[in-house]
Amino acid sequence: MIEFIAEHINTVSTLISALAALLTAVATFFLWRVTRLLADETKRMVDASVQPHVVVTLEPNSWAAFYFDINIANTGNAPAYDIEVGFNPPLVNAEHRKNKGIPFSKVSVLKNGHSLNSSLCKYDQIKDQVYSVSISWSKQPGSTERERNEYSYDMASFEGVSYLGARSPMTQIAEQMKKIREDWRPISQGSKKIKTDNYNSSDRAEEQRAREEWYQTTVKKWDKERQKDN
Repeated sequence: MIEFIAEHINTVSTLISALAALLTAVATFFLWRVTRLLADETKRMVDASVQPHVVVTLEPNSWAAFYFDINIANTGNAPAYDIEVGFNPPLVNAEHRKNKGIPFSKVSVLKNGHSLNSSLCKYDQIKDQVYSVSISWSKQPGSTERERNEYSYDMASFEGVSYLGARSPMTQIAEQMKKIREDWRPISQGSKKIKTDNYNSSDRAEEQRAREEWYQTTVKKWDKERQKDN
């Protein structure tokens, strides 16, 4: 055996080198596959973590719960472009805006974490509806690839809901400012007078004189009473 190896040492070395090269090629191929899979997965995770997500809701107005607002918000972490919103059945406007379009049917751009709000109509106009909401948007301006969000929105969820006082601190402040303005308006227009007590240096001097006079009178009275007792 040893003699055979010695006689064919060059052939054996060539076979070993060829086998090593083959194993290296196989290992390189699998390493390339793993690296590519890791790169694809990393890209997928990055793309998934930077996504816009747009939702549209109908909510009670901050000032009057029987009026409803339409609100569109980007709750994702990237801007949304070319947003289109659809409701089935279609939304209705209030009487004072019946000749206008539904707000936010199309929005060109909405930054992440931002929202838009507009008054819509009375609750009685939409209280019996179950809407199918369809929202689509692009991650890049003018892109043909669009993301979509679809869900049902049942207005019966708000039936019987009531609120005590203002629901927002800003609304409370605004109400207090309004009350102060209304209380001050008659005064500023001269239809109501303010009673004031003015107190100046001469008044303080007069008060001091009266206090001193009272003190002297009291001292004299005490002196007379002591003299009578003696």
